[in-house]
Amino acid sequence: MTRNIQGWLNKQARMLMLYFIVACIALPPITASAGKEGVYLSDTVYFTIEKVRFSAGADDSVLRFAINLHNGSSAAVDYNPFGVRVTDDSGFSYSAQLTGQQSARVLPGKEQEFAYEARIAKGVQAEQLRVVLFAWNYGASITMNDIGSFSVTAAMEFAAESAPQAIVPLSKVDTTLSSDDKVEFRIGNEYFIYENNDWNLYIDLVAQNAGTSGLTLPAGLKMRLEDASGQTVAVTTIDGADRSLLPGKPQRITVRAAIPAEDSANDWTLQFYYGNANAPTVLDSMAAGKTVKASAIGDSLSITDIQGQETVSVQVVSAAVSQSDGGQWVNAKVRVDNNGTYVASVPKLTARVQSRNGGVTVPADDSSATHPSYLSPKESESFSFNAFMPKGVDISDMQIALFETRSNGSATNVNGTNAASGTNNNTAANNANSNTNNTVTTKTVPVLIADLNNAQLYVQGTGGDYTIGDKIALSLDKKVEVAVSELKLYDNDSNGFKTAIAKLKVTNADSTVLSTPDLALELVDAAGHVYSGTRQTTAAAQLATNSSYLVSYSFLMSGIEEQQPLLLRVYNAKDAGKVPLGTIKVAFQQDDITDDTWNVFPYLINVRQRILLHSVLSTTFSYTLRMDLDLQRKEQIVADANLSKLQFELVDGTKQVISTQTIPFLGTTKLLNGTNELTFTNLKLNQYSSTNYINVYEIIETPNGVVKRKLTEFH
Repeated sequence: MTRNIQGWLNKQARMLMLYFIVACIALPPITASAGKEGVYLSDTVYFTIEKVRFSAGADDSVLRFAINLHNGSSAAVDYNPFGVRVTDDSGFSYSAQLTGQQSARVLPGKEQEFAYEARIAKGVQAEQLRVVLFAWNYGASITMNDIGSFSVTAAMEFAAESAPQAIVPLSKVDTTLSSDDKVEFRIGNEYFIYENNDWNLYIDLVAQNAGTSGLTLPAGLKMRLEDASGQTVAVTTIDGADRSLLPGKPQRITVRAAIPAEDSANDWTLQFYYGNANAPTVLDSMAAGKTVKASAIGDSLSITDIQGQETVSVQVVSAAVSQSDGGQWVNAKVRVDNNGTYVASVPKLTARVQSRNGGVTVPADDSSATHPSYLSPKESESFSFNAFMPKGVDISDMQIALFETRSNGSATNVNGTNAASGTNNNTAANNANSNTNNTVTTKTVPVLIADLNNAQLYVQGTGGDYTIGDKIALSLDKKVEVAVSELKLYDNDSNGFKTAIAKLKVTNADSTVLSTPDLALELVDAAGHVYSGTRQTTAAAQLATNSSYLVSYSFLMSGIEEQQPLLLRVYNAKDAGKVPLGTIKVAFQQDDITDDTWNVFPYLINVRQRILLHSVLSTTFSYTLRMDLDLQRKEQIVADANLSKLQFELVDGTKQVISTQTIPFLGTTKLLNGTNELTFTNLKLNQYSSTNYINVYEIIETPNGVVKRKLTEFH
């Protein structure tokens, strides 16, 4: 476009246009829309200023902006008679150059953007500048008639309400490209990750080709960060810079910069430049590090594909911190959801736990089972990450950073630094590698940072009050409820140790079949001694809908005092970090062996009547125990048939066992509600005595042998 209108507008038409423009000079700049200045030619034709960016360089500064001509009239408007310049508060003017080729003819009901760039003297600040709109006057001499102006700072404040943006003309970097080849960059997600004793700022840039033909970012295009003092930091491209940019199609590009820890709070600007670092030519810039915000537990964040479209969402569902004298185990439950209508890949997630104030970062291991490759619509997948943090890090200072490992099948640079400068020595970026054929690369980039200040805190030695039978507050992934239905001490004749048995009621409260949670249990006595529980070997693998299952744990207890208080800690058995899912205060339940009521969960047995009869043969005799029992099942719960049985021991006056009989609660020979008979046969005559009696026990088979608990005596 040219400002010389001779040859396309005759003299009479020029004069008519000039009269129209001069008539509009009396109209001052007014508000075109809320918070934005406008210069009006009429009620329906006006100008606004857009996309104002001010970049301070080493030798000078660059002001970039766009004038938007809005044509709401019924006739086309030509932009050729107009121009702009930039003035400072001392009255000095700077020329503004168009940075592309656009049609000057704006059709009725349309608007057209005209992009400009002005080089400003070093030291001049944005608040000193105005953009002046004028009309060319081709009279006896060519003059400029000012028709309005815009405040640069007001326009920048208005633009600051939207996401930061930079428009980079690529023809200055690569002369084979046209002046219309531009790329618009916006800030997507930003993350501060503490690595290698420095804060690393990761930025997901959204790059969009503003031209009309496909292109890739030229190798000469570089990026860096600069703070207000002029300090610069190299920016490395981690992912996406080598992909083609199609017109109008967004593309995700992830970059990283290592910022010295002492300067992490500075105001930084991301600059796009070419040339060497000592004499760069800055093409455009935008604020960086301003949108960094950690998520909270429960907040969901999208994971996007290379076009910026959501594939799945990810969130930290729950977190727990277990503190001890040696340090702190951190556990975070992470869930990935497919909220879309198509099958989505499960991201390859890794994690680190870091201190928000820097100084500490540790890897977190995923203790979950193997994850599926894909998720159908509305499906989800859970991850469980564990890390060990030093005990000096406060829970309010903890964050978890999640990373995704991405694969690229057509990489051209094994380090992923096509459009970047600087070194690539950070922990995440060092995961970039390729195979020997240079056809596959992987890059590990952050996708979420979550504060753990609201994590559930466990201090060893504490626990909540608990009543046997109540649901334990556990941070389980699924709708599974767990309660301690019974906790009692048993005798182990095999090794002489007392054995504690905890019977858990595990309930599936969901509307679908769930896997039985793999839980680990510990009992802790008042002296701090820890006793690990062993789960029964025949526990059900799955929980049916709205059903409860009995799962028992046995604890070998040496030197335990039956009356002392205990802590019961519940863990995920697969979590190496042993972060408690819940901790409760418990005590052993006591039985009265003098009454006729037996509590053998899930049964309650009342002895209504009993009699012990004997009969004598020629060389032997026998006893018959006849019992009338009221047998009640206190809860409908699925239990293993071999878990718990009743054992009746015939004992002489010296407490020597003469004979035993065992009755299960399930099966063809099970204990009945009503009359039950037991016969002890083939007893020697010399074993007969009026002092003989019967001990009644509950017996349980455990991995450490059979244990028994006395219920009563029959004399």
